[in-house]
Amino acid sequence: MASPAAETSPPSTPTTASCPTPRPAVATPPTMSPSLLRAARSGDERRLVKALLADPAAPDLEAAAARALAAADPGLAGLRGGAGESPMYMAAAAGSLAMVRLLTKTYRSDEEDEEESPVLRSCTGLGGRTVLHAAVLTSNEMTQGLLQWKPELVKEVDDSGSTPLHYVASVGNIPALKLLLGYDTSPAYVPDSNGLFPVHIAAKMGYGQLIYELSRYCPDCDEMLDSKGRNFLHIAVEHKKWKVVWHFCRTQELERMLNVMDYEGNTALHLAVKNADQMIVSLLMANKSVMPNIVNSQGLTPLDLAVLATDKGISYTLNPQVIILRCLAWTGAVLSPRRLDHFIDEFNIGKTSGDELKKFTNISQNLVVGSVLVSTVTFAAVFTLPGGYISDGHPHAGAPILWHRYTFKAFVMANTLAFVGSTLSTIWLTYAGSEHVHPLLRALYMFFSVISMEQATRSMVAAFALGAYVVLSPISERIAIVVCLSAFTTLLLRNPSNWQLGFLFMPIKRRLGWRGAFKAHLPQETRSRLTVGVGSNFASLIFWRMLGMLSTYSFIFLLALL
Repeated sequence: MASPAAETSPPSTPTTASCPTPRPAVATPPTMSPSLLRAARSGDERRLVKALLADPAAPDLEAAAARALAAADPGLAGLRGGAGESPMYMAAAAGSLAMVRLLTKTYRSDEEDEEESPVLRSCTGLGGRTVLHAAVLTSNEMTQGLLQWKPELVKEVDDSGSTPLHYVASVGNIPALKLLLGYDTSPAYVPDSNGLFPVHIAAKMGYGQLIYELSRYCPDCDEMLDSKGRNFLHIAVEHKKWKVVWHFCRTQELERMLNVMDYEGNTALHLAVKNADQMIVSLLMANKSVMPNIVNSQGLTPLDLAVLATDKGISYTLNPQVIILRCLAWTGAVLSPRRLDHFIDEFNIGKTSGDELKKFTNISQNLVVGSVLVSTVTFAAVFTLPGGYISDGHPHAGAPILWHRYTFKAFVMANTLAFVGSTLSTIWLTYAGSEHVHPLLRALYMFFSVISMEQATRSMVAAFALGAYVVLSPISERIAIVVCLSAFTTLLLRNPSNWQLGFLFMPIKRRLGWRGAFKAHLPQETRSRLTVGVGSNFASLIFWRMLGMLSTYSFIFLLALL
């Protein structure tokens, strides 16, 4: 008999694999990061802002909030902050591409009344700038989107009269330049309130490649003049942007603008001489299309300006002004046709001033430190000769052990010349720095002291190299040679200004040929009217500098033969 439990039990069902019952999908509510939640509860605004910036989900929250606000009240986009900036402008300035895209999708420029349109009000920012002014400085993708949304923004100007193209030219953003000019080239012909066109801004900042791209869209941009009548070459020269000048000089289509004068009659060469930029002067003079004898409104040629810019008293022969003067004089530049005495009187050339007298004192105080140092070192070297001395009990006790070697004798002679030269330089500098000595005599003492100091420096380097060679050569000839060569590199690197003489070679070669550097001489009529000496030609300048160096070492090795 079946049990009651069995009778009352429900019929069994076949066993099957269990499967979960499908439930309707429930959207997961957005969660706030713990740090953001703590910052919100604290009530500290600064802490909350920092947490928002650090939270990766914050941009999505911002976009969602902006989308909700725009749907509730489209006019909010036209509201401005305390400084006059709109939400879209602030988003563009911050580089928020997502926010700008959202706002441009929300506010279409299809309203009938543009004056009352929130789109028009939503584009403004500080200083009259538009959202496109900010976008060209932050994102090219944003710039392209704004141009598709509202193309007329490319023509808008700020309070300084600058279009977005001016901003692009100021940072050298070539992709943004192509985007703007692809929509409209007219902004390239709009000057700002200072009369500067975008090509002038690019030249001022030194962006030669951007100027090249701009000239492809606007071939006549080289003819644009600012409020002073200057083209972009004048602007580049004035701000010493040699790369732009190089681009200008190598472009054959632009050669016609090389000799254009501004409203004061100055060409680019005039401005380069005024700025004492030897590299730009060299680039201009290397182009045969440049005319070096144009007279400006003051009646001055570039050579006149070079003469006026050169110090007439104590002057360093490798100063940029002196190099420019040589470059112009040796390549055929002439002075303006006027009486030399009138020229001297008009510009006070050759008159000794109080500042000129101060140079004697300042220079002598600086040089005397070096001359005394060389004297001290060379004096001590006599009593600490390399190789040591012969011990007692020898017929030549106390004499140097290496006295019979030629290199040792050369070391002694080099050390002697260094001591004599530095001592004489110290004495002459004492007279040169004294206010009781006549200025002409002070200049003479200064001249001889500088020459003597140069000779002492060369001799001291030779003494070090020869002394090291005497000691090291018995052990390692190679090491001794390396030490000597390393010591003599100081003579090549001691004065980096010597390398500036290279700026003279290219203009001379282009205008006078290879032989011009060796055969061309300064015309007598020009030489007689120059108030400072520049030398005969480039080859003679190099020759005398090399002779000064070689004569010192020749004298040392000749004396060592005694």
